[in-house]
Amino acid sequence: MTRHVWRPLLGAVIVGIMAGVLGLYGGDALLVGLVAGVVVAVVLLVGAAEPPGWPAARREETSGTRREVSALTWSFIGLDGRVTEAAVRRLRVDASRRLALRGIVVPGGLGATTQRDAPDDVKAAANDALGDRAWRILTAPGGYMPSLADVAHCVEVVEDLALEPPEPAHPSLPRRSRRSLT
Repeated sequence: MTRHVWRPLLGAVIVGIMAGVLGLYGGDALLVGLVAGVVVAVVLLVGAAEPPGWPAARREETSGTRREVSALTWSFIGLDGRVTEAAVRRLRVDASRRLALRGIVVPGGLGATTQRDAPDDVKAAANDALGDRAWRILTAPGGYMPSLADVAHCVEVVEDLALEPPEPAHPSLPRRSRRSLT
């Protein structure tokens, strides 16, 4: 017999004999022994089951993963060929950050209040770096949702801000803006 079979039988016999020695009638001692054998068999079966193992590792969400890009793409879809407010806000934050990397710090970031609250020299420098069209789109008052083509233009301009080296801030050099015509 295998080890798993004789343990319940041995347990049943030992418990049955002990029950008989302690004063139980033969039928009762046999019943107690059988119950003990079943309990031992169940304990062995439960203990023999495979442990469930470790749970599957959670995929780490890093910046720029497919899920993040997908969420960003869906956030661009709005009504009537317009994008959503969430997409415009995200674009404004990125544009403000990239302008700051070029030395043009817009207090409070780009937004509807930039036209009113930012100093004139900062507005002029940001307008020059972004171009008239992107400046108008990124500083439009709340409630105006640009078209997908306008957002695509702004994304291109903001990407170019990271690629181009900052222009020298020497006062004798004229400011050039290749984007103001687009």
